[in-house]
Amino acid sequence: MEKFGFETVFKMRAVRVFGCVLALFASLSLSIKSTQENLKSITFLTNYVFIGRHAPFFVGKEKGFYREAGFDINILPATGSAFVITALEGRQADYGMVEAASLVQAIAQGASVKAFGVYMDQSTSGLASLDPYPTLESLTGKTVAASLTDSARVILPSVLAEGQLNESTIDWLTADPGVYFSLLLSDRADLVTAASDSDVPTLQRIVEPRGRTVHFSSFADWGYDVYGYFLVARSDRLRLRQEEVRAFATATATAVDYAITHPEEAARIMARYSPALDEVTALAHWKGSISAMNTAAVQDGGYGIATQERLQRSIDFVGRAFEFKTQVTPNDLYAHGFLP
Repeated sequence: MEKFGFETVFKMRAVRVFGCVLALFASLSLSIKSTQENLKSITFLTNYVFIGRHAPFFVGKEKGFYREAGFDINILPATGSAFVITALEGRQADYGMVEAASLVQAIAQGASVKAFGVYMDQSTSGLASLDPYPTLESLTGKTVAASLTDSARVILPSVLAEGQLNESTIDWLTADPGVYFSLLLSDRADLVTAASDSDVPTLQRIVEPRGRTVHFSSFADWGYDVYGYFLVARSDRLRLRQEEVRAFATATATAVDYAITHPEEAARIMARYSPALDEVTALAHWKGSISAMNTAAVQDGGYGIATQERLQRSIDFVGRAFEFKTQVTPNDLYAHGFLP
């Protein structure tokens, strides 16, 4: 029998141990790969460039809420609610968030997209300016900058109609959201579409060194009493993939609850995914969003749940400004049963 010295035996044992380590690593790699392969890849569209309002989606991604629900989520920005609806209809995305007024109008025009959860109970939309415009009448003859897919293109005419005013009293300036602030600062636009939970705090930080003040005219203060943002998907997905949609809705609700309970952490996570945001700004955004999400109605009825009465009110409000081709009912707008 061949004899081996200590050094030889040690080397042989080392080789065996190394081989076991390699085998274990290969096994773990296969397990991880298998887990990844079992996750369903989905694309979610935010309504705008990444801002504090979108923190829960990134919290859900970072904390593993979507992964636990079986999803590998890809979160992408958009340029407005109309863009999101078009992308969903074209099967370029799976889920998205859309402002209520835009969804009502799109469904009235035949869009096959539907809400399955209320993401934000109240609207934070309005108009920002460097001069005060306290009433709807004060907008007469003024220039308002907005992209073609901006939800304000639907909301403001609805608000004007509610105040017995015509959309023709204002002058729309079509622009990309990225240049809203420069248009305002250069006096090429009197007002720009804005949100109290994002654009206003950001713009205020820009104009303060110039000795200017931001004025915000809230659509809600002008009578816009409808839901803020919906979670949406194609109607056929809601009908054919109910368990998947329910899992996505539940993971999102979990992420929202965590982000509301841990606002500073949510802001840190959001800032990592949006280079244009620092943590202070992201936190200011998110706190503004929380007030529109965690309302008294939500605390009484539960997060994400829509009522038939308020859905109808949202439809009626938008319908007074636009002539619908077909009648829209609450069941056309919203699918119940996907949120716990």
